[in-house]
Amino acid sequence: MEKIIWVIGNDKKEMIEAQKRINSAGSMRAFCMLSHEAVVKAVCGLSESGSTGRNVPSLIILDYGMDREEEFRSLSMLKNQQPLAGVPFFFMVECRTDELDEECYAKGATVVLRKPFSDADILRIERIAWQHEVTKNYEKMLQRQANDLQAAKKIQHLNEQLKSRNELLHQIFGRYFSDKVVDVILEHPEGAAIGGEKREVTIMMSDLRGFTSVSESLEPEAVTDLLNFYFGEMLEVITHYHGIVMEFLGDGILAVFGAPLPSEQQSSDAVAAAICMQNRMKSVNRYCEKHGYPGLEMGIGVHRGEVFVGNVGSEQMMRYNVIGRAVNQCSRIESFSVGGQVLVSKETLDKMDCKVEVRNQIEVTAKGLLKPMAVYEIMEIGGEYGCCLENVVSDTMYPVKVPVTFNLYPIEGKMIMEDSISARLENFSRKRATVVLENDDRGQLTDYADVEIFAAGQEGRALFTNVYAKIMSKGKKRITLHFTHVNKSFQVFADRILEGKE
Repeated sequence: MEKIIWVIGNDKKEMIEAQKRINSAGSMRAFCMLSHEAVVKAVCGLSESGSTGRNVPSLIILDYGMDREEEFRSLSMLKNQQPLAGVPFFFMVECRTDELDEECYAKGATVVLRKPFSDADILRIERIAWQHEVTKNYEKMLQRQANDLQAAKKIQHLNEQLKSRNELLHQIFGRYFSDKVVDVILEHPEGAAIGGEKREVTIMMSDLRGFTSVSESLEPEAVTDLLNFYFGEMLEVITHYHGIVMEFLGDGILAVFGAPLPSEQQSSDAVAAAICMQNRMKSVNRYCEKHGYPGLEMGIGVHRGEVFVGNVGSEQMMRYNVIGRAVNQCSRIESFSVGGQVLVSKETLDKMDCKVEVRNQIEVTAKGLLKPMAVYEIMEIGGEYGCCLENVVSDTMYPVKVPVTFNLYPIEGKMIMEDSISARLENFSRKRATVVLENDDRGQLTDYADVEIFAAGQEGRALFTNVYAKIMSKGKKRITLHFTHVNKSFQVFADRILEGKE
């Protein structure tokens, strides 16, 4: 089913270009609105369509260069429409600056894009629209629970049973927050108002590697069952270390430490939680094995910075959320991680009192970052936490004697390039491989970039396809790969290559 994208602006030529670019993806249909009156008409159409939701957009893009008065009227009206509650807002600008980005984020932008849209921008629009549709079920579940909570408050008020009311609220809120956070909410009901403040917090983002491919091989009921178990395991760890889950982003998690309660140990709590979450993946994979699901791996990024934190939305529906550059930076850090890794920014480590063991340091350079960021791979945290990554096993690579060719297809954003780079497999394990480029094509491959692999044996016979890896190091003609998503044909290949060696 096509996802509906609303594009609002007053430059007809730019709107037509944006519509063509979005529609070319094939999975989205853009509707352009050139005036506030057109926006009003579209909103009225939502009311007339009733509860079917067929015309409700999955994402709204607003041209920040249009007439300011008209733009404010449209934005204000859209944010107060109940059918549009939770729909992501993208702002598009002529030229991005730090000040302009901050201004857009303060007005509720989820992402700021430069116009005209690039291929990567279109893929980002498609991914966020897809994530919004996936999370609708979670939003409905939370809304039902909020309604149940309101009904419980009325019943307890009529019976004047204050003690029972508080116990019930603790029980319900406790599914999402720690006991201390629940106490703050109960003691300060004014915190339910729209608004917030700038605050320095520690942000954690996690994401399952290759889950999109895994979900395509499972029935919807199995995907829901697997995600519910995974989220349950991770939520238990996060709340134990005084964090709160802001959002479930498809198969990913956005969590924050240091809000709503300030904490001097927020960064240490976040790093300890990340390590324990990776250890808890053992339980998740035992569940996968028991139910016949593919095994899963998770990458985690942690970053500390200043954000806007508070209630965002309308009086009808709001969400406690974090907005700002630090959130985007954390997302970038997480994207560089591979399965089983915890990557932590220097800004986070600088605010930690506990001793940590670092295995590796890298410089993160990616689109959207003004300058390289120092990022560290964490293995252990000491002090009162005393925990380390338990799933780190010896990963010995063995020489490959039979001729195997790896055709590497670079991935830019979410787009797989058409031209491949040929390489000879030199050493191999179930987690990593080293390959030697047949030609000096290393300029086409960057450190920590993702590639799709098509492996072929003698006479070009296919060994496996649809396997993904990240480039971990790069020499003159030799490259080290870390596999981020594998399949059954890969496992068959690995069993044959490693027979008698492990």
